[in-house]
Amino acid sequence: MIELTPALTITWLAIPFFIGFSISLLPQFDRLLALSVTLISIAYAGLLFVTRSPQTLELIDHFGVTLIADSLSGFFILTNGLVTLAILLYCWRSDKTAFFYTQLVLLHGSVNAAFLCADFVSLYVALEVISIASFLLVTYSRSARSIWFGLRYLFISNTAMLFYLVGVALVYKATHSFQFEGLSVAPPEAIALIFLGLLVKGGIFVSGLWLPQTHAEADTP
Repeated sequence: MIELTPALTITWLAIPFFIGFSISLLPQFDRLLALSVTLISIAYAGLLFVTRSPQTLELIDHFGVTLIADSLSGFFILTNGLVTLAILLYCWRSDKTAFFYTQLVLLHGSVNAAFLCADFVSLYVALEVISIASFLLVTYSRSARSIWFGLRYLFISNTAMLFYLVGVALVYKATHSFQFEGLSVAPPEAIALIFLGLLVKGGIFVSGLWLPQTHAEADTP
C-alpha cells in the first residue's frame, strides 16, 4: 500500500507543472497527459482519505512555505479533479490546441496547491498562478472582447490582492509569522483586508465589476 510521505506530496504538487510544460513539447499527447494529471490528483485525494493523521510540511521553517495535507484538503482536491475530468471529457473531441491543455493543467495544479497552503505567502503565490492561467484560458479565443475582459479580470484581481498583502503584513507585524494561526491574534483591520482581497478576487464581493461579462465571453470549458 502506498504511504503518504513528504516526497510523495511534493512530487504530486510538481507533476502538473512538469507535465503541463511537457504538453508543449508533446502536443500529440496533450489530452492523455492532461488526463493522467487529473487521475493522479484523484488518486492522491483518495490516499488522503485513508491517511489517519495529517501531514505537515515546513519547507522554509516558520517564516515561509507550510503545507498541510489532510482529509479536508482531500475533499477539495477530489472536487478539483472531478471538475477538471469533466472539462477534459467535454473537450475530448474538440479542436482545442496543446496550449489550452497546458493552461488547464497548470490551473489544476495551482488550485491543488492552494488547498494545501497553511500560510499566507504560499497561498498568495498559488492564487497568482491561478490568475495567470485563468487569464490565458479566458483569452484563449484571442478575440478583442475576450482580451479586454481578461485584462479587466487581471487588473481587478491584482488590485484586490494588494489589500490581501497589506492585511498579511499586519498579521506578520503582530505575530512575526505568516501562518494562518496568526489571524487569532491579528488586529481586526488585518482580517478585514485579507478577506476583502479574497472575496473580490473570488468574485463574491462586487462581482459585477468583472464576473458576469468575463464568464459570458470565455469559452464554455
